[in-house]
Amino acid sequence: MRCEFLGEKGDATRLEFRVPEACSALDVALDTGMSRRSAARAFQRGELSRDGEMLAPPSRLLAGDTVTVALVRSAVTPAVLDVPPATIIYQDSVCLAAEKPAGILVHGDGTGTPTLTDRVRVSLARQGVAAIPQAVQRLDVDTTGIVLFSLSEEYQPAFDALVAGHAMRKRYLAEVAGSFPQDATTIERPIGRDRHDARRMRVCRPGQGQSALTRVRVLERRSASTLLLVELGTGRRHQIRVHLSSVGFPIMGDVLYGGARDARGLMLHALEEEFDHPVTGAHVLLRTEMPQRFRA
Repeated sequence: MRCEFLGEKGDATRLEFRVPEACSALDVALDTGMSRRSAARAFQRGELSRDGEMLAPPSRLLAGDTVTVALVRSAVTPAVLDVPPATIIYQDSVCLAAEKPAGILVHGDGTGTPTLTDRVRVSLARQGVAAIPQAVQRLDVDTTGIVLFSLSEEYQPAFDALVAGHAMRKRYLAEVAGSFPQDATTIERPIGRDRHDARRMRVCRPGQGQSALTRVRVLERRSASTLLLVELGTGRRHQIRVHLSSVGFPIMGDVLYGGARDARGLMLHALEEEFDHPVTGAHVLLRTEMPQRFRA
């Protein structure tokens, strides 16, 4: 069963779905992307209805019925002083994608340093959108590019599962020194923590660490470097940095993994994400422009 997403209503605070076959209201909640726990909370708060009638988990629905999900919204999050708004590249009622600049964290680290999440809060507050953003992805502090946020308590588990289950394609730009020898290759080496340096990860022997797969394709060979398009087959911490370093081509600016210092910073950028939206079912392709620092 797959409920048909009919659209957003009421300033994107209500979602409507058409039921494809006779079922219970709980079946509908789960089919739209809620977890059992988030569905239970949604029913307790009376968020699911049919023609204005509040639904309970066992409520029976017929093929063609329209179910409305009223999303929980809090008060508009106040803007954080002295924090610029985020660059938003995609937004709907349940998720948002923002472009992360270099030098800031995605999440707070307890020091009060402004984060990308703070910038997203500012953007939402300026729109008057009463949603609390929760990042469902991470990027290293010096890596730039796309970060996906959940805007809905009801459907955050669906986006967490999307990322954790590797059900999206993620592509990065990376620049390495020298001429990368193969036009296209796959690096498949397990990754684990470096016991001698808590900041680092390392390639492990077979049977140790976590499996990790990275696909690499040459985009352009330059006079002293190579521009690569890198696609993640898994999502391990520092995976691209570790894998490229392990084959003798650390990313430029990546001093932690053997790269030379570069005035442009770490030459790694999350360029694209592609996935089937876990709530609407639509195919989504998110893409940023190539940053100026990568242009020859």
